[in-house]
Amino acid sequence: MTRLKLKHLSYAATAGLLVISSCKQKETVDQSLASATDPSTPAEPAPATKKKYETISIVPEGQPVSFNEHIQPILSAACYHCHGPDSGTREPGGPLTPNDGPPLRIDQPEFAFEKRPNGKPVIIPGDPDGSLLMKLMESKNPDEVMPLHPERSPHGSILAPEKIALVRRWIKEGAKYEEHWAYIAPKKAELPEIENKDWARNPIDYFVAKRLETAGLAPNSDESKARLLRRLSFDLTGLPPSPEEVEKFTTDTRDFDTVYLEKVNQLLDSDAYAENYARHWLDVARYADTHGIHIDNYRSIWPYRDWVINAFRQNMPFDQFTREQIAGDMMPNATLDQKIASGFHRCLPTTGEGGAIAEEYNAIYAQDRASTTSAAWLGLTVGCASCHDHKFDAISTKENYQMTAFFRNTTMSALDRNKADHPPNVLVPSQADRERIPVLDKEIAAANESIKKQRAASEAKFQAWLKAPSTSQAQAVPEENRLLHLPLNDKAKGLVDSKGTKYSSDQPIAWVDGEYGDAVLFVKNNGINLGNAGDFERDQKFSFSSWLKAPHGFSGGAISKMHTKDSHQGYDLWLENGHLAVHLIHSWPQDFLKVTTKKTYPKDEWFHVTVTYDGSSQADGVKIYINGEKAAITVNENKLTDSIKNTAPFLLGKRYNTQPYTNGQLQNFQLFNKELSKEEALSLSVDGRINGLRRMAKKSPKQLQQLRDYYFSKVDKSLNAPLANLKKLQDEQAAISKRGTITLVMQEKTKTEPFAHILVRGEYANKGEKVSPGTPASLPPMTKDMPKNRLGLAKWLTQAENPLPARVTVNRYWSYIFGTGIVATNDDFGVMGARPTHPKLLDWLAADFVENKWDFHHLLRTIVTSSTYRQSAQITPEKLERDPLNTLLSRGPRYRLDAEQIRDLALKSGDLLQNKIGGPSVKPPQPKGVWKAVAMPQSNTRNYKADTGDKIYRRSMYTFWKRTAVHPAMDILNAPSREVSCTRRDITNTPLQAFVVMNGPQFVEASRELAKESIANSKETRTRIDFIAMRLLSRHTTSAEADIIQQTLDFALKKFKSKPDDAKKLISVGATENDPSIDPIELAAWTLIANQMLNMDETLNK
Repeated sequence: MTRLKLKHLSYAATAGLLVISSCKQKETVDQSLASATDPSTPAEPAPATKKKYETISIVPEGQPVSFNEHIQPILSAACYHCHGPDSGTREPGGPLTPNDGPPLRIDQPEFAFEKRPNGKPVIIPGDPDGSLLMKLMESKNPDEVMPLHPERSPHGSILAPEKIALVRRWIKEGAKYEEHWAYIAPKKAELPEIENKDWARNPIDYFVAKRLETAGLAPNSDESKARLLRRLSFDLTGLPPSPEEVEKFTTDTRDFDTVYLEKVNQLLDSDAYAENYARHWLDVARYADTHGIHIDNYRSIWPYRDWVINAFRQNMPFDQFTREQIAGDMMPNATLDQKIASGFHRCLPTTGEGGAIAEEYNAIYAQDRASTTSAAWLGLTVGCASCHDHKFDAISTKENYQMTAFFRNTTMSALDRNKADHPPNVLVPSQADRERIPVLDKEIAAANESIKKQRAASEAKFQAWLKAPSTSQAQAVPEENRLLHLPLNDKAKGLVDSKGTKYSSDQPIAWVDGEYGDAVLFVKNNGINLGNAGDFERDQKFSFSSWLKAPHGFSGGAISKMHTKDSHQGYDLWLENGHLAVHLIHSWPQDFLKVTTKKTYPKDEWFHVTVTYDGSSQADGVKIYINGEKAAITVNENKLTDSIKNTAPFLLGKRYNTQPYTNGQLQNFQLFNKELSKEEALSLSVDGRINGLRRMAKKSPKQLQQLRDYYFSKVDKSLNAPLANLKKLQDEQAAISKRGTITLVMQEKTKTEPFAHILVRGEYANKGEKVSPGTPASLPPMTKDMPKNRLGLAKWLTQAENPLPARVTVNRYWSYIFGTGIVATNDDFGVMGARPTHPKLLDWLAADFVENKWDFHHLLRTIVTSSTYRQSAQITPEKLERDPLNTLLSRGPRYRLDAEQIRDLALKSGDLLQNKIGGPSVKPPQPKGVWKAVAMPQSNTRNYKADTGDKIYRRSMYTFWKRTAVHPAMDILNAPSREVSCTRRDITNTPLQAFVVMNGPQFVEASRELAKESIANSKETRTRIDFIAMRLLSRHTTSAEADIIQQTLDFALKKFKSKPDDAKKLISVGATENDPSIDPIELAAWTLIANQMLNMDETLNK
């Protein structure tokens, strides 16, 4: 017995079912003749990368010692730190050479062979005894030996005797240096001669078979059809095959190679394939839905993710895939999709933190982009040269900053302001609107052109109208009713009304450009005092009007004659969070009336307001006109019964001594002793503005345009129909924009050339030499047709002469299939990176990839149709000992599924997975407080609100990716945070992962749904077991396995019968509804069975 605890209940259960996956590992090792289809084959150990001080095997006599393969790993690990590429740490030749001599460098032959101050080189080809290098390595004197004792130096240690012997042998053979293997252009080698030619299906197999024959190992036979299909389906689509697919595939009687190839092509053409390989690329691109640093707010960039999916759906060639992401925005006549693609380098973490220094973050961003580009396409760690020359690779500090220079000429600001749409950005319309947009743009352009021509034809009439006296249709206000007119449109005249009376202000007045002429801007608590103007009683009629321009989000008095102490007696025009309000008050809050506009006034735009009052003491006696149109109002209070007269002055810009019209603008105030009519209000607003503009001697282009718009809408109405049509088209355009979304893109500055400074010791403020964009000298140079900008960099990355991008790419794709690359260090093809296990195979694949026009389908098809891939994953004691990590490829790949694949497997097994492609990221359920625990109080990703409905069952690649708090299930299952580029995920198997898959609500829910379908499928226990097994394992169970499951089922049924509430708790987990027709105890027991089978080692490995 073992005690298992679910979050939702606890119960005792037999461990027998788990024995299927855990105990059989020992059994497989002991039974070398186990069937190739044995489901108990253990998963491969997590592939390990090569350690710095890797043991070098003895090279057989007669086989020459290779510098690249045997010697460079020794020297780079033990010697290059002090005697390698980095000039900053290079030291003299040790105790047996003069300490005042020049620094010693042994990574290149011209330095290693040159004479030292003592007249001898450090290495003498063919003479190990005369070579200083050997004397230092073989010395028994702790004060002389090189590399130094660890207690004397942190950089080296005594070399193993076999390594020293190998260096001696290399010198004796002539000390032949070789160019680093990764910098040599890949070529297709002749296929090697092999004994087992019948096994080879394509060129991959020849290289693998040769290596196996040399090692004295034989490849495994082919995997069973069902297991091969499961492996293939996970490798290409990230999903298991359906039972129906397995049945069709395994029973097809045609030639199996033909059947298999058809299946490969079908999967490559599927949307699921595109999503799976887009997910891999998003790791490289460090894609996430938040900015990442400090506030970690939402970022609008999911259209870039969808672009990647579509690129794989279309099987976009990798060279095009590269160019559009590095410089899509710079391509001639760049399309919307190409601009979206440039979002690759907008995926980096950014900050909007207060106090952050822009120049520092510009340097950080440029280095991130250079390092990401180098890791993804070159497999080089250029960032290691940001403070000093690279310790091991031929990359100088200058070359590093030349790489950053490519990314130093963008319009992106250093601080993202915590905004989702941090510029530069583009509007991405919905897919349904994509076809309409270009047509609509043409229609709008044509309408504008037609209107322009008609206006040009009527220009003479317009000019005549400008000079003619006013012919306004609105009713002018009689002059005898105008008590005060304060234009406030001429800074030179100041606060002088139309009769020449000058008024004062509390503080100096600020003037700005107004609707026509100057305007007053109210700052702090200043106001304009109009004395005892407007001293009306509640039974008197009066009106006032003005032009205003005001923000929203504040409350303050724009126009008032009111005491603000005690009773607030008087009246005012009050701005209240975007609405206009009028008060008439005798005593607040007992005796007053108040009305408020239902709609908000135009924010930060000039508008005209007229307030009229009929002297009735009733709320309906107050009217508010905005731009001449009567506004709908809400009556807030209507109980005015006493006097509104007071001794307070009439003020513009605030109430009496308080509540100012902050940052508001005002122009052309007028006061009347009558209730103005609708026509009179109109004359003060639109017509008044137009007439004022017509009278101005000098008119700005903006004012002239306002006059033209008025003329052609009110006077010459021949354009009414064309203008109405234009507005209709523009409204449609606005609606399309509203339905679309924003995505972040790159954008180059047009008036400057990219450059960077060498940052001394990597310090942003310590600028050294100014450098132009450039690439490492160890690689082919940029050609004349490649401009020194991102577009040129993109072309350089995909030129045929560049030895790295194709190698790095095929290696990474190989790692997606086999768990580790031919070069184990996906992002480091430099001296300290791992050596390729099959160098000629890697070169063949790289050359073939380019020959076939960078075709991903061709590459993957070549890999998965090989006999190497199609091998059984069976492991024997001999192979476990001699090829423990499957580096020789002596068996088929078998390792743990990725985080997304595990969750998607669970959802699909329970028939919950939704297959919608693309769209905004979704938020499946997660434990409470995960976001809140790491979020700043002001972050808009502080509080996690799970989605509902189908959204929570989308593929895991669509899960909202918050950098500082990745979905905990994904995090525990080794999904990266994507704070930096990730070219290879860790593969682990931990107790916490088992806890998640056994207890995570969606995993439990998926298990229940699977159980429900198995119950509906059959009444027979064995049939139900096999139904579950086919969903999870793509095979039927054996009799022994079924017996163990039966025992667990019997125990669970007994337990749940004794504790029915536990059964109800278990089957209530999740958002889907239960089927009331199924016995809760039976469903709970089968849910347990499905959940345990989901957690089998075989289920969670491909």
